[in-house]
Amino acid sequence: MSEHAIPLPGKVWRAALRAVTHRYHADPTLPPVLDAIDLTLAPGEFVILNGPTGSGKTTLMTLVGALRRHQSGFVEVLGRNLEGASESQLTALRRDIGFIFQDHHLFDALTPLETLRLAMQLKADRYGKRDYSERPAEWLQRVGLDGRMNARPRSLSTGQRQCVAVARALINEPQLILADEPTASLDAASAGIALETLRTAVLERDATVLMITHDSRQFALADRVVSLLDGRVQPALSAAAMRHSSNK
Repeated sequence: MSEHAIPLPGKVWRAALRAVTHRYHADPTLPPVLDAIDLTLAPGEFVILNGPTGSGKTTLMTLVGALRRHQSGFVEVLGRNLEGASESQLTALRRDIGFIFQDHHLFDALTPLETLRLAMQLKADRYGKRDYSERPAEWLQRVGLDGRMNARPRSLSTGQRQCVAVARALINEPQLILADEPTASLDAASAGIALETLRTAVLERDATVLMITHDSRQFALADRVVSLLDGRVQPALSAAAMRHSSNK
């Protein structure tokens, strides 16, 4: 077990998992999807989660994001122990996390401006009237959509829709951002904008990013690459070592 699996006195973790095992079946003779996972995510860290299809990456991310209840072990996210947490407590926690999925999940009836204003409602107590006018426009400018703020999603390219989803996830400045293959279907330009925006959140706001990707070219963004194989975390490699290994 990793010596860093348990939050240490005086150490703040954005997420910590210890001895987490998860199954999708009741037969104990079948292997679990996650097997005794130890993982910590520190403030200001960009971590890439890598591994073959079926290795447990998305399951692990849904546990960190409180989208699924853990079955065994210890899970703490943003300082909250998830053992026995109520549904209302899990919902409140999810509002403090920025989620980016491979599918943008935009509402066809809402423009990018309206989408971001709706996301701000999750933290309405933070904002005044001027914020709802200025803040969405600022974020859409960051992701290169200053000329498409009032467009309907169906008139946007796939890359532009995903950039709206990135802005939506970040507009409330979450400390923890979970991204599941956010650039898998994007062109190079849109992918670059999305990734640069995520990296900026880490550098400027000490946010923590956990991102699933199969693209070894993106390893350069990471402080650390965590590899899963058959539900287990593999021996740690630096991002540089992972890039070298993938190029062999």
